[in-house]
Amino acid sequence: MNKNVQAIYEELSATAGLTFIPKQGIAYGKFDSFNVIINGNNGTSPFTPLISFFASTDGESVTAEECRNIRNGVDGIGDCKPNAEGIEITVCMCSGKDKFIGYCMDSLKTGAQFLKDNGYKNACPGCNRDISASPQKIGGTYMMVCDECYGSAVERSKQLKLVDKKERSVLGVFGAVLGSVIGAVCIVLLGHFGYVTAISGLVMAFATLLLYRLFSGKLTIRGGIISLVIMILMTFAAHYVNNAILFRAPISLAEYTLWDAMKEMPTKYFDPAFREFRRRFFGYLWLLYLYVFVGCVPFIVSLFRKKRAENQIATLGREENE
Repeated sequence: MNKNVQAIYEELSATAGLTFIPKQGIAYGKFDSFNVIINGNNGTSPFTPLISFFASTDGESVTAEECRNIRNGVDGIGDCKPNAEGIEITVCMCSGKDKFIGYCMDSLKTGAQFLKDNGYKNACPGCNRDISASPQKIGGTYMMVCDECYGSAVERSKQLKLVDKKERSVLGVFGAVLGSVIGAVCIVLLGHFGYVTAISGLVMAFATLLLYRLFSGKLTIRGGIISLVIMILMTFAAHYVNNAILFRAPISLAEYTLWDAMKEMPTKYFDPAFREFRRRFFGYLWLLYLYVFVGCVPFIVSLFRKKRAENQIATLGREENE
């Protein structure tokens, strides 16, 4: 959060009577007797914050139909939906500090009034008690929970870490090879028709990583590196077979097999007559590697980001992976 946005959130927090934490980009506290969090780092824009109310009525959750009624006729509310803890309101995008603060205040007032009118009471989402709570990050989500529930979440996180699956690397390598074969077949089939497309690289990356994870039980950094090496080798092998097919095509001799073409190709590397063939070979090979990279990196990043969020326990200005 830059300083200008931070200043706007500080003013919003002061107006709503909340406490603002710059490091996390959230404002928290009680608004009209309900625990609430305004999250400015909800993955979209600081000017479309997510407002979370934490309430229940005898353990029952707010329904989707009730949420639709909340946003009707309120300009500042872009979306409203129930969750396990209460309701979530997404504020509409707008320009101008005053309008933004106005939209947030309207959303806060509408949400709190709805909860009061329908018999909902302030509650910790962990134990459904109206008890003193503070903002904690559990499973990658900020929520207002009591100290007891936060302690239980920390203990669960530690226990899950102790019983976490071990990576079965040998089985993972088998799965990665199997997945890379699927990708190689895709490369050969498309290459047979003269195409080098992003689809073949994406299939190679996705199938290799997915099957490594499926067979090994988890995907770690080591597994990602192993899978990447297998992808590089299998992509080269598939591309080599494709070009051997092209190399053999003009030769009409029946006894000249694909294997013969694969063995002869390296001997023609420095032959001037094969300069264009050589240029095409390496040009398409690097293009294939680019497609594999494009498919591989987002998959790994999203996987580790999700895993990190699942194990993340945080409180106020401090975050730690238990």
